[in-house]
Amino acid sequence: ERESNGIITGRRPATHSSIVDALEDPRLEVEAELDLHGLTTKEAERDVLRFLRTEQSRGRRWVCIVVGKGLHSPRGKGTLKDHVVEALSRRAPARFVLAFRTAPRRLGGTGALVARLVDRA
Repeated sequence: ERESNGIITGRRPATHSSIVDALEDPRLEVEAELDLHGLTTKEAERDVLRFLRTEQSRGRRWVCIVVGKGLHSPRGKGTLKDHVVEALSRRAPARFVLAFRTAPRRLGGTGALVARLVDRA
């Protein structure tokens, strides 16, 4: 879901609204961060999957994925964020994610996504 102000939000249908509210909180404390600057979309998806799997196995719940704003991309428009959003929504990494959202400003704003991971079984 994209809001008119550019905020991106995604969540599983049964995810409680309090989780989405927590992702919006500017005081959110993430437990791990992955920086994807300089990667291709294929490399980024591979790294996101590995990162989410590892962090979930460590019992972490709140993570940040830095995708950048695309300022150094051709024509100043990056494709990495859209690709990562698609992966978190519909591809292999999605199985690890309850909800995600554009990060609060102090965690990267529109150049990053924060996510709440599924609790490990």
